[in-house]
Amino acid sequence: MDHSMRRGSGRLSLLMTVGVLLIGGIGAPALLAAPARGAVVPCGSASPSCSMTGTLSLTAGPLTLTTPSTLGWSHTVTGLDQQLVDFTPADETYSVDDATGAAAGWHVTVSATTFTTGTLSLPNTGTFSANGSLSSIGATGYPSTTCATGSTCTMPTHTTAPTTYPVAITTAASSPATSVIYDADANSGLGSVTIGGSSSDDPVGWWLAVPANAKPGSYTSTISLAVVTAP
Repeated sequence: MDHSMRRGSGRLSLLMTVGVLLIGGIGAPALLAAPARGAVVPCGSASPSCSMTGTLSLTAGPLTLTTPSTLGWSHTVTGLDQQLVDFTPADETYSVDDATGAAAGWHVTVSATTFTTGTLSLPNTGTFSANGSLSSIGATGYPSTTCATGSTCTMPTHTTAPTTYPVAITTAASSPATSVIYDADANSGLGSVTIGGSSSDDPVGWWLAVPANAKPGSYTSTISLAVVTAP
């Protein structure tokens, strides 16, 4: 009786030992497949670190101009020649946004039809002009420039075709000529640039020279501003 139990016990021990060996055999391949220390392992595996490529795609934008919606002057006839400037703060600035990335430079141009009221008109030459001053019609400096809020811009430079101030703007009844009133060299004026401004040192000055013999009336002109790519 005792001998039989001992024999059964021996079989059980043998089977248990075999079971342990089998389990060990199943686990062995996983240990053999582990990466060597310092080996490069693709992303998504059981690697503690991996590398990848980051790509930024930038698409070129437009060259745009933002201008005042109107310009305006007022005066009471005195019998003397008058030099009038537009003192409306919103009219003392315009802005250029060069998002092209081409760095080709740009020009702001203006054209204007004859100032007329009914059958009356102001002279086409010597009437309308622009500069960077609200105090002198003859000021020769550029309007101030700053980068617009939120824009890390490249400030305009003016060596290739500098603008000469004051800019005389010749009007005409139809198809008036265009005049450059601001310029930016190639590789400058990138980003959003504010020109003039009522709080700047040199706001944009829009001037009218009104002769003493001008008759009272509400004179109007169609004034067109544009920005064009130019070196």
